[in-house]
Amino acid sequence: MKVINVNKRLAQFIFLSIILTPLLPPVALLCVSFVVLWQWKKHPNKVVDWPEKAFIGFMIVSAVSWLFNPSWYFGVPVAVITIGMFGLYFMLSVWIRHFTKWTWQDVQQIYLAFWLGGLYVAVIVFFQQMDWDVINDSFIGYILQFYNEFRFQSEWSVRSIGTSGNSNLTAALLICFALMSIYAASVLRKKWQKLLAFVVFGIYVTAIWCTGSRGAWAGLLIGLIVQLWMTGHRKRTVTITLAIFLLIYCFPEIIPRKETLQATIDVRLEVWTTALEIFREHWLLGVQPLYFGQLFVKKAGFYVFHAHNILLGIASEYGAIGLILFLSLLVVTVQRARRWRKVANRKEEKRLAGMLLSQTIALIGHGMYDYPIIAPQIGLLFMLSIIIIHTQYYRRCMNKPDWSDPPGDGQFRDFADHKLISAISFFIPYQMLYWIFRLFAFRKME
Repeated sequence: MKVINVNKRLAQFIFLSIILTPLLPPVALLCVSFVVLWQWKKHPNKVVDWPEKAFIGFMIVSAVSWLFNPSWYFGVPVAVITIGMFGLYFMLSVWIRHFTKWTWQDVQQIYLAFWLGGLYVAVIVFFQQMDWDVINDSFIGYILQFYNEFRFQSEWSVRSIGTSGNSNLTAALLICFALMSIYAASVLRKKWQKLLAFVVFGIYVTAIWCTGSRGAWAGLLIGLIVQLWMTGHRKRTVTITLAIFLLIYCFPEIIPRKETLQATIDVRLEVWTTALEIFREHWLLGVQPLYFGQLFVKKAGFYVFHAHNILLGIASEYGAIGLILFLSLLVVTVQRARRWRKVANRKEEKRLAGMLLSQTIALIGHGMYDYPIIAPQIGLLFMLSIIIIHTQYYRRCMNKPDWSDPPGDGQFRDFADHKLISAISFFIPYQMLYWIFRLFAFRKME
């Protein structure tokens, strides 16, 4: 019983860490690793499958790459940091697969609560955009000051940075919450619940607009298309997609910050060209993430932290081997999500598979213009979607379990009815979110 309680507290901590600050996800992953190591012998016969194979592959690539291109970051070998990062993701995958044993109903309830918790991010974005003295002089001002102190954005502008310290990263978070809104609207039964889900979707979309991110709209559009496609409405998906592209073509002024679009494209092209040059020089094993910026400034004369493109970033940092690993992981994830959806015998479970896959693809779409998954919050959310897809595929399609009926009322209550540690409760009252969830979402599904 104690192990179960620890796992539930960890689940709370993991998802809240994504909402609150980029400083907490590494701490949450370290806690997960300690629990896995502590209980390792009690869970024999562990299966190493995707995505664990990909994480092990990236760790090996990082170690070998560092031997050929040794580099340090504040005196620490870069390989130690990258190996540690993928090691933590490996532990997270092992923990979800073998320790939590979540059913799809558990995952659904967790993500619905997480979806409502994301309103905290939207509220912070709105407060930052308003910048009123009455807010800044209140206790909320201390929270806003905390996020301003940990700003990871080169320019200081009116764009809201949210809880991630960067406009584009916060926009990536909001994309995922917006996609969860569409999922909630499709699985909640009452009409007022569905209507409220669309209202929350509008809140998240408005918050994305406040970040001023252009790539986020492409990511959101791609995510919506994937989610709609996974519902089985193919003709509707094609019609809506063509209508959106026609709208953009006829009214190009709806593109955010259109006046700076060309200047941004010019800078991006220079970054991508330099990143491609680095890849050509280190095409097999790459140069590691933190060493990328050091090489970039020598070639381009200015510093960037990453390649601002997810495929170029992985190719230049982990080489062709790492790129093949990443693309293989994506292909297997898409295949297993589609297979999971086909085998599932309830609409809610099918839609859950579509929502998780849409988040993954949306972040990849956003990553064509940026590199969001390298950040702690976005990276953890991205990997959670992938890990849960593979875990649920394995349990639904390989083991064929008998857990199609909804769980009892007490199962989720055990997950959410305790207060978190006081430091986290200072930022967001989880009890309030839980009762909002009980009032709004935790009703009888179809």
